[in-house]
Amino acid sequence: MGWYCLPEIITFSKMNKTFELPITRIGEPDWVNKLQSYLENNDIACTGESLATIEQAEATLELQLPKQIKKYYLHFGTTSDSDYMYNLKLVTELVRLFATNLSFITLNFRMSEIDTMIVFSESPGGDPLCFDFKTGAIYLFSHDPVKKVKVFNDLSQYVIHELLETERLVGDSGLSEDDTRKLTDEYLSGEGIDYAFRTMKL
Repeated sequence: MGWYCLPEIITFSKMNKTFELPITRIGEPDWVNKLQSYLENNDIACTGESLATIEQAEATLELQLPKQIKKYYLHFGTTSDSDYMYNLKLVTELVRLFATNLSFITLNFRMSEIDTMIVFSESPGGDPLCFDFKTGAIYLFSHDPVKKVKVFNDLSQYVIHELLETERLVGDSGLSEDDTRKLTDEYLSGEGIDYAFRTMKL
């Protein structure tokens, strides 16, 4: 998976309160404490999976999880709230896309298009959200219209997307849609991402 440079942190201030993303990348210095602090300040309990459970899931799937995803599950893998990562699957619930037996998948996609895809969440519309276990990139498989779309470079970007939604819903900074859009443009860009479809579906 290619590397990309982290942009300068942007903050927005309203009503004398400032919002700053708690993290910009899984694995950066002190990322666990910073993310945990932000979530707990918004009354979201933080819990993770045991290393043994993660390794058992890898054995069941017969693959190694991407490093970012493994780190996230270790520290926050059972953290799910109506305002953050609501549809995140437990590591024991991860499943290969071809094994879901979803009819629109089997009817419309070749095995070469789905054989590296692992379902880890779903969109608000119920479509599978997958990571490519070889690259870590995040893809949405839409049933209407039928389409495979890259939506994030990696799990770090998906976490940022979720954090922006959490702040917009329950945060106290007054983050507006315009502010959210600016942060999205700054942090959630990447080659091959379908921005319009991501905005429509996620």
